[in-house]
Amino acid sequence: MIYYFHQVDDPYSHLCAQTLPLIAKTYDVEIKTFLVPSPTKEAAPEPDLLKSHSLEDAKIIAPYYGFTFPSVNELPNDKIIQMAQWAFVCMENPSFEDIIKIGDLLWKNDQSRISDLFSEPLNEEVVESKLSKNSKLRKNFGHYLGGVFVYEGECYLGIDRLSLLEKRLTNLGAKKDEKAKVIQRRSSDVRAIKNIGLEVDILWSARSPYSYLAMKQLRELSDKYHLKLNYKLILPMVMRGMKVNYEKRMYITKDCKRVADEKGIPFGNIVDPLGYAVERCYSLYGFAKKHGKEEEYLRAFGQAVWANGTHGYMKNNLKKIIESIGLEWGDAEKDLDSEDWRDEVEKNRKRLFELGKWGPPTMILKDKDGYQELVVWGQDRIWLIEEQIKMMQT
Repeated sequence: MIYYFHQVDDPYSHLCAQTLPLIAKTYDVEIKTFLVPSPTKEAAPEPDLLKSHSLEDAKIIAPYYGFTFPSVNELPNDKIIQMAQWAFVCMENPSFEDIIKIGDLLWKNDQSRISDLFSEPLNEEVVESKLSKNSKLRKNFGHYLGGVFVYEGECYLGIDRLSLLEKRLTNLGAKKDEKAKVIQRRSSDVRAIKNIGLEVDILWSARSPYSYLAMKQLRELSDKYHLKLNYKLILPMVMRGMKVNYEKRMYITKDCKRVADEKGIPFGNIVDPLGYAVERCYSLYGFAKKHGKEEEYLRAFGQAVWANGTHGYMKNNLKKIIESIGLEWGDAEKDLDSEDWRDEVEKNRKRLFELGKWGPPTMILKDKDGYQELVVWGQDRIWLIEEQIKMMQT
């Protein structure tokens, strides 16, 4: 049994809905759908930015997977969201096609046709009761967002993780035949790779495991396409006054372990660097950068705290990290606990929000003149940077 939690006004949920009939056709598995509300403030500390980002991102990635998303720029209003939720509730057990249809009408702001999907007047109490009940079930499974699949207690968020669920189902012998998988991302070809002076700015946090996981992939991309990588430090969200709930913390840790295993990145023996460790890490960044070793330094620190069980605030451990990248601790120690990094980090935070993002890793692809070609959030979108580079090669 796959439990699927659907949020009508979540763009990623609309993409996930389009996978449901394909999953049922491809795998011998039952799917049960549940309507859920928007995430809480602790799960999504910048809800407006999340909504805008999700809309733009979903529109960009949909065609790569063979899915569709209406060409709209406006987020749905509260009234049509309630109507879409009511249509879902009134159907009791809506078909996959019904869920897709509700989404299409909602994103096209077609209130008239959504109202045709129910005969009884909208009952807000009934909707809220259903949302609350399903939200508690989702929380019991350990998640907090819409567009999430749960199978045997393991959560898979969005189409980005659906390939891992497919792999698990295939290994269990649930695939009906040898036909294609549901998730197949299209990729363009490039005949010749030229050095066209591209750079990628990476807004990076020492407490973000996804920032750490992005580093190996970005280095491989850089080597392939002659990119200059510019790491820009930002404070972790919690150190910027944002709250993160328990479900989110636990899911991120488990998810990072899956991603790391898939990509051959050391991960799992964790000592959270929140607080003093982050500050001490950042105090030595300028020293490493001065010697052209900033990437090696951040990667060594990341592996220390996310894979090697190292306390990142301890002087002896920082000494080992500095020496592991070929630098002298005696010189580096002079910068330990300096405050020189704070102004630059604050500048990077402001830039992050100017870009319409709120968390790391956020990556900005720039051409040789510094023009911003693409902005993406999350290590899951490094492939999109590559697709943009391929287009620029022609």
